[in-house]
Amino acid sequence: MSMSLNGATRQKIKLYTPHPGQQILHASKARFRLATCGRRWGKTYGCVNEIVKAAWENPGTVSWWVAPVYPQAMLGYRLTTNKFFQVVKDKSKTEKAVRLLNGSVIEFKSADNYDALRGEGVSMMVLDEAAHINRDAWEQALRPTLSDTKGRAIFISTPKGRNYFFELFGRGQDPAFPDYESFKFPTISNPYIDPAEVEEAQRTLPADVFRQEYEAEFLEDSAGVFRGIMACVKGDFEEPKQRAYVIGWDIAKHQDFSVMMVMDIERRHVVAYDRFNQVDYTLQLARLEKLAKKYNARVLMDSTGVGDPVLEQVKRLGIVVDGYNFTNTTKQQLIENLAVAIENQEVSFPHIPELIHELQLYQYEITTAGNIRYNAPQGYHDDTVIALGLALYGCRERKFGTFSRVGLGI
Repeated sequence: MSMSLNGATRQKIKLYTPHPGQQILHASKARFRLATCGRRWGKTYGCVNEIVKAAWENPGTVSWWVAPVYPQAMLGYRLTTNKFFQVVKDKSKTEKAVRLLNGSVIEFKSADNYDALRGEGVSMMVLDEAAHINRDAWEQALRPTLSDTKGRAIFISTPKGRNYFFELFGRGQDPAFPDYESFKFPTISNPYIDPAEVEEAQRTLPADVFRQEYEAEFLEDSAGVFRGIMACVKGDFEEPKQRAYVIGWDIAKHQDFSVMMVMDIERRHVVAYDRFNQVDYTLQLARLEKLAKKYNARVLMDSTGVGDPVLEQVKRLGIVVDGYNFTNTTKQQLIENLAVAIENQEVSFPHIPELIHELQLYQYEITTAGNIRYNAPQGYHDDTVIALGLALYGCRERKFGTFSRVGLGI
């Protein structure tokens, strides 16, 4: 791909030489393009070229590169400033923006706090790893910015279950939606990837993981930890009744969120939920006390590290509380207990976007020692997942009159 540099020189600038799969994506004239891509297919580099070309050919416009979190968005920023310096007038890493010589601006955004994305009209948008971006971010914040400009968008991502990205991908295969076009590009369609690497991954990875990450297939659920998530979304939040309740509390540390999940012990249904990111422990204790007294609930909380002295403060408030001490082993027990309950629909919760998103993204990895390790992807939170797991674990231990000492930091 190339573009003309306006002005006295009018020289041609070579963007890059796309491989055959990238050529197919570039050739599409659809307003909304959706590409499900295998790992290392070249989706980010190809779409950096797309957004720079669109910004250059439409002087004075605003384009957005949107990723789930800022570190991912800054990959697009670095590629733009390093590869297309000929057309860059100035750049700001602080403002995460690049201004071109023709007056166009490309801004690099995170969808983590999507309320901050409301505002100006955008002419061109790339949603990088779109399957990891919250549905509400697209529908409530990003899509409206394209309306007055009749802007265009490219969604690029490896699949992650059958979420809104899957739904939009389906439009691109339906003649009833002529503005949409969809593409599937497995890793092996990148001619610069050694086929032996793909074969090795197929031999060593779980089958579902390979199908999703390398063959770019949409699976019924993501090739992650939790299956059947949406089947557990039912019911509403509830006011206290003559029932027994437990609160799972994942206490905030540093930049994390503090999450309190109230569960009806008998029905294993989430009846209340509080999530905030004020790390002042006095404030956290006040909110816990209010919630625990409202539901007359016992508490199972993360007592690892800073949580241990906070546990003692909770006891002094007169709340029935136990601590769960996290190690690799006890975390595995907690997560696998939750995974089984979700797959068997033994737990339920109202539609909580943050919880659903974290459950869908939650992943596992096999360590070099052959052990399983559970975590949210880098840059993401897992606070609601842990709080739900603690609440569920507390339900299981109700028959002992207090929480079991197995796995607990007591």
